[in-house]
Amino acid sequence: MGIFYFIRHGQASFNEENYDQLSAIGFRQARHLGEHWVRIGLTFDTIYHGTLDRQRQTAETVIDCYEKFGRDIPTPKISSAFNECDATAVWNAYLPRLIREDPTLENQMDRIRTDPKIFQKVFSRLMFSWVSGKYEEDGGPRWKDFTKRVAEGVDDLGKKHGSGSRVAVFTSGGPVALAIRQALNISDEKTMALSWQVMNASVTRMEYKGDKIALAGFNDITHLEMAGDEALLTYR
Repeated sequence: MGIFYFIRHGQASFNEENYDQLSAIGFRQARHLGEHWVRIGLTFDTIYHGTLDRQRQTAETVIDCYEKFGRDIPTPKISSAFNECDATAVWNAYLPRLIREDPTLENQMDRIRTDPKIFQKVFSRLMFSWVSGKYEEDGGPRWKDFTKRVAEGVDDLGKKHGSGSRVAVFTSGGPVALAIRQALNISDEKTMALSWQVMNASVTRMEYKGDKIALAGFNDITHLEMAGDEALLTYR
């Protein structure tokens, strides 16, 4: 039996010009994870990260901790299978359709960037509409393409890495939830809701054998809780 460690990236730069960068808190979260793993002597046979900068920066920060203490750690491999969905493309493609269906949303657009509650309310409605496949015939990114990409990535890991291997995958909340979907066969709607519960720099473990995977641990943030700073416990 092998183990996949799916790590959500540290906090990104929400509301900044370039979201795809770790924030100062995000780098701290990643360092706490790396230092914790060094302390407990956790080793990996292979490490992956997606092509997104926030995923790469999280992986590199953890790897730096190992190297700082003279511990061996593999050079990471890159796989776009574990990239997050393109939420900006989904937003741009489907928000106009949502507003046409509910014109009252137009009045909330000016407050989207300044009021997190309004943003989450509108974003949730849009993402659940996306997951339902309601707008697929209109073009734009498709949920089923995203789920297929991640599922194929997880299957590929199982084929490449034999029993007894420890594989770390630095990814995002969406792919973590989709890996759980693959293990537990939960609905698309529950998968989307679950993705919002995946905390920054959290660790989700999957045991695998061939093409079979089982959930062994979800959303572990022990390394952040031990730091004693609530500012490190973030979802966005």
